[in-house]
Amino acid sequence: MNNNNGFKSGALMGAILGTSVGMFFGARMNPIQKRKITKNIRKARSTLMNGVNSLLR
Repeated sequence: MNNNNGFKSGALMGAILGTSVGMFFGARMNPIQKRKITKNIRKARSTLMNGVNSLLR
């Protein structure tokens, strides 16, 4: 019923909220920390997009 649709919108809102919080803390880091985290963000972004795409199908 509507449970699946609610889950999709909740997952999308969680992704948006997580991204905004990450941007806030990312602005407060020094360049060395940013470089290390950027590497992990690329991996996480592809995983997140795969998850969102599978939810939207």
